[in-house]
Amino acid sequence: MKKTKETLSTSLSFFTLGHQGLVAWAICTNMPQEEAIGHANAIGPTGISSRWELSEDKFPDGKDNPHDCPDKPGNKHYMLTC
Repeated sequence: MKKTKETLSTSLSFFTLGHQGLVAWAICTNMPQEEAIGHANAIGPTGISSRWELSEDKFPDGKDNPHDCPDKPGNKHYMLTC
């Protein structure tokens, strides 16, 4: 696929914030929430019977889960737990 201005602007992004822990994983992505969680389970399976899901807790700094990324417009930060 030839990269054009249009395809670059619609590229999906998925980043780990810090590092993936055993039971918690903070991510930054422009994917819709359910798609992001599905992608997390596909690329980093938990290895136990439970899968990654959106945490009910806030981020350690008190920000809501999810919240807008301050550095990458259009992205959100999600805290996942298993």
